Amino acid sequence: MSLAESLRRVVQELDEAGGVAIVGMDGIVVEEQKRDPRIDLQTLGAEFSGLFRSAGKLAESVEFGEVSELMTSAERSVVILRRVTAEYFLVLVIHPDGNLGKARFLLRRAGSQLKMEL
Repeated sequence: MSLAESLRRVVQELDEAGGVAIVGMDGIVVEEQKRDPRIDLQTLGAEFSGLFRSAGKLAESVEFGEVSELMTSAERSVVILRRVTAEYFLVLVIHPDGNLGKARFLLRRAGSQLKMEL
């Protein structure tokens, strides 16, 4: 399954998804799929890559191990970040009332598929 197909599947299976992207730790979006054209996954990828790196350093410093997932909840959206490899992570934007359990499951599944592609 290609990168685009894996991401498209997440958006298709989660009605509340606004968009999903695979992002390098340098903040560059490799591939994205959007349902909501107003969501700027390029900017989210760039900004959240720094947060992901910082959280990783913090977790290392307190010996928690590698960070696998982060979530930020805001008034109009929830952003979930999921590590795929040491160099890439997924970013998913969903409606705040969306199904978080399903969203996390779909990201975990997509991450496993993408890990083989990357």
